[in-house]
Order: sequence, then C-alpha cells, then structure tokens
Amino acid sequence: MKKLKLTLLLIIIFAIKFNNIYAQCMDFVTSTGFQILDTAKYVPEGRFDAMTLSQGDYLKVYKSFFRGKTYRIVICADKNIPKLNFKVQSMQGEIIYENTAAENSETWEYTSDKNQNLIIKVIIPSAENTKPKSGCVAVILGYKF
Repeated sequence: MKKLKLTLLLIIIFAIKFNNIYAQCMDFVTSTGFQILDTAKYVPEGRFDAMTLSQGDYLKVYKSFFRGKTYRIVICADKNIPKLNFKVQSMQGEIIYENTAAENSETWEYTSDKNQNLIIKVIIPSAENTKPKSGCVAVILGYKF
C-alpha cells in the first residue's frame, strides 16, 4: 500500500512537471515563433513541434510539402540556447537546404515543385567546457496564402 501511494505521488509530480515544461514551450512558440513566421503573410500549419532540449541534442521533424505552395520554415530557441543549425533533406537523404555557421538563419522559404515528405533536422551545438544549457526549441511551418 505504501509503495502504491509513493508511485501515485511520483506519477502526479511527473505529470505536473511535464505539463509545466510543455506550457512554457507553448508560450514561447506563440509569443516568439509566430512573430518570426510573420502570420500576416504565412498561415501556420495546424501543428508545430516544440520540446525542451539541451546542447548536444538534435530534433528530427518529418513534414509534408505540396506542389506549388510556398512555405516558411522557422527554427527558434530560448535565448540561453546558442544559435541552431538546421538542414532540410529528402527522405532519400538528399540535402535541399543547410544553414551555415556564418549565416545562422532561423527561417527558410521554400516553394515545393512536387508533393513530397521532407526531414527537418535541428542541431543544438554542444557545450564546450561548460554545463550544457537547455531550453525550448521549436520548428514551425507556415504556408503563404
């Protein structure tokens, strides 16, 4: 009985903590990410991908793109995370776009010439000689209307 109470207590604490982290990412995306997307020109896709990551982690997102549509991909992170690197590649591994360290762009516009699924890989650079920092990282996709 004591173990059951302890287990239930741990589950409740984990659920509250997880919900708090998710809410922080949700607030970050709605306050910062959608501004970068420029919702006056681009309609946000119905779903966005956001999660708390640490330096040295990466995130892979699979998205569908449709012929003739112009898209804006937004990659953003909390201010304590260093600049992100990202690349867009086909399901066969062909790199379509990759931001360079010098460029460090957080957006990319793309007009698809065919219906296709693409992979967006976001890389958070590793921390050197310091404790890795963590924060919300988001991938937002919008299309031009």
